[in-house]
Amino acid sequence: MVELAAGALSGWVYTVARTQPDLAARLGIKSAARVRQWHLDLAMLGTATVASGLAVPDPPRVAATALGIGAWTNAMAFLPLAFRPDLDQHPAFRAYAGASFVLTTVGFVGMAADAVRRA
Repeated sequence: MVELAAGALSGWVYTVARTQPDLAARLGIKSAARVRQWHLDLAMLGTATVASGLAVPDPPRVAATALGIGAWTNAMAFLPLAFRPDLDQHPAFRAYAGASFVLTTVGFVGMAADAVRRA
């Protein structure tokens, strides 16, 4: 639910980036498209995480933890790219993004496997 709330709040940042480009530039935002990605990813991954929790009550701890961390870090990876669009070329960023994808994959696959096992 925190991720969904962050997604709602990030819509305000996207609105500023799109409607007030001078203010966005003063704030250091260089890519409104990355702000949009950040906003949408927070909303989508937050929704998918909540839905997974409803579909699989009392999920396996490893899957739930991996999903919670992965969904948050995956969505949040877009925010620094709004300020530094070339950051995705940095090895540390790539490692962060790769770890985030692994966690999200472990989380969603783990949740799905548990749902299938229960069915």
